[in-house]
Amino acid sequence: MADANMAWAEFPEECVAGILSHLPCLLDHAMFSGVCKPWRTIALQHPPRQIPLLLMPSRAATSFFCVASGDTHHRPGLPADARGARFFGSFPGGWLAGELPESLGYTLLNLCTGARVALPTRLRCSVNARGSNKYPIIIHAVTLSAAPSEDRPYYAAAVMSSQSNIAFWRPGMGYWTPPTENWGAELEDWQKLTFNGPIEDVTYYIGPLGEGFYVLTNKEDLLLYTPNTNNNPGELTMSSVEGYSIRRNPRPTMPDPGEVLARYLVQSRGELLMVVRFVSAEKATVAFDVFKLELQPRSWKKFTFDTLTGRRFFLGRGCSVAVDMENPCPLYIYFLDDSARFHGPGTSHSQQVENPFPSADTGRSCWFFDQGIVYSLPRGPPSDCSPWTWFFLSDETFRLVPPAAAGGVVSDSSDESNSDDESIGTAHGNDETSLF
Repeated sequence: MADANMAWAEFPEECVAGILSHLPCLLDHAMFSGVCKPWRTIALQHPPRQIPLLLMPSRAATSFFCVASGDTHHRPGLPADARGARFFGSFPGGWLAGELPESLGYTLLNLCTGARVALPTRLRCSVNARGSNKYPIIIHAVTLSAAPSEDRPYYAAAVMSSQSNIAFWRPGMGYWTPPTENWGAELEDWQKLTFNGPIEDVTYYIGPLGEGFYVLTNKEDLLLYTPNTNNNPGELTMSSVEGYSIRRNPRPTMPDPGEVLARYLVQSRGELLMVVRFVSAEKATVAFDVFKLELQPRSWKKFTFDTLTGRRFFLGRGCSVAVDMENPCPLYIYFLDDSARFHGPGTSHSQQVENPFPSADTGRSCWFFDQGIVYSLPRGPPSDCSPWTWFFLSDETFRLVPPAAAGGVVSDSSDESNSDDESIGTAHGNDETSLF
C-alpha cells in the first residue's frame, strides 16, 4: 500500500492539475483528493466551481445528480431516521431543512458533519398580554440568515400554513413567532405585519434597503423583515420595513399562451432579482422573465438577457442561487418541477405514498437570441417522500473531506459498516468528516 501511494504521489503537479480540470463535480474532486496527500494538497489549491447538486430523495435510495458532470452519486447518504423525510430547505455547507418521518418533527440536518438542530413544530401567537396560544403548522419552505453555528447568531424564516403565513425562529426558542415588534403584541398587531395573499419566496439579503429577510408575494410586493437582536435569547421580534411595495405593473403580462406559475428571489452580483416562471395550459414551463430591484423609482426593471450572460440560475423556493461562470456563455436557468405548488401532494406524510411528488417538468432554459427549454435534468421517477431540491456543498465543506474519503487508498481504516445509506459520514482516525 505504501509503495502504491508513493507512485501516485510522484505524479508531476501539472499533470495532476490537468486531470482536475476535467473533473467539474465537487464530489469527484473529493474522491480525487483521497488518492494521496500530495493530490489532496493540489486539489485544495484548485477547488471546483460551487455548482449545487440536485438532491433526489426517495424512501428506497436517495441520489445526487451533478449538473456540471451529468453524473449521479449516492453519497453523502441519509441517516436511517431521515429516510423518507420531506425536505423544504437547503443551505450552503451541506445543510437541509426537513420534516422527519414517523412524527420525529422538523430539523436542520447537515449531511456532511452529522450535526442537527431541532426546529419547532408549533407557532406562538400572543392573543393578549396575559397569555399565548401555540398553533400546529405545516412548513412549506425555510431559509436561514447564515449557516447554523454556536459561535454566531443566525435566524430562520419559514413559509407555512397556519395563523401566520410567515414566521421566524432563533436558537433557544421552542416555537416559531409571527412578525411582531412587540413580544406581548395582540393578534391584530402581528396580523398587520403579515401578507394577506400567498408568499412566493423568501431570502436573506444584505442590500440597499437594509439587511434581513426579503419576502415576495404573488402580487410581486416586497417586504423586508429585520431581526431584532437586543432581546432575550428565548424571544425574537422583527422590525418591518414599510413602503417597499413594488410591482412591475398592476396586472403582470404573460406570454400567450401561458400563465405565471411561480416567482423566485435570486441574489446575483450584489443585486436582488426576481425570476418569473411561465407555464403552458399543460403546466409545462415555457418561458422566464428576469427583473432587477430598482430603488429610484421603486420598481422591478426587466433585464435584457444579453446583460445576464456568464451566469447560471438554480431556482428553488428559499434556496435559489446564481453562479458566475468563468467563460462567456448565455444565461442558463435550471428549474425543478413546481407544478404541485405549496398546496399540491405531499403536504403531510400521510399523503406522500398515495401522491408522489412530480418531477416531469425539470430542466434548463437556455438564453441567447431566443429562449428554449432543454430537459437536461432527470425527469423521474417521481419522489415518494419529498420534492426535489438543490444541495449545496461549499469550499469549506470540501476542506473537511479527509484524504481517505475516496475509500482507502491512503488509509484502510474506514468503517465498512457505514457503506450503506445508513450514515452521513465516517470518521477516519483523525476525527475529520467524510462525505462518503
